[in-house]
Amino acid sequence: EHEIEGKLDVWFFQDTSGSCYQYRDRFFKAASTLDKNRFNIRLFCFDTRVYETSFESKKLYGFGGTCFRIIETHIQKLIKEENIKKHPTVWVISDGYGTSVYPQMAKNWYVFLSTNYRNCFPKECNIFQLKDYE
Repeated sequence: EHEIEGKLDVWFFQDTSGSCYQYRDRFFKAASTLDKNRFNIRLFCFDTRVYETSFESKKLYGFGGTCFRIIETHIQKLIKEENIKKHPTVWVISDGYGTSVYPQMAKNWYVFLSTNYRNCFPKECNIFQLKDYE
């Protein structure tokens, strides 16, 4: 139901730990700038669990610690459950502090950090400074 042929899947993940909640407006704004005719956009937030959200509700959940590994676990679970053929492009907004993650398709990850702390992500991920996109 989420996958429309010919469109690229882009999944946004907003860190909702206490140090990152203030980036919520940027999260929804960044996701809303993508052309819905060209992209299948899904919105998630995460702390130590992943929660799906929507443009309509703009609700965020969590507000605990930060675990990046659960993002990859959730992606793999959805790919299997929903029989998704192509790995999605993943955008993560965070401060970078949390558990390490080793994504199967690290080159598909675009991580926007409010700090310069990159130790939790493999070098194959595309890592940017959030401030460069304000």
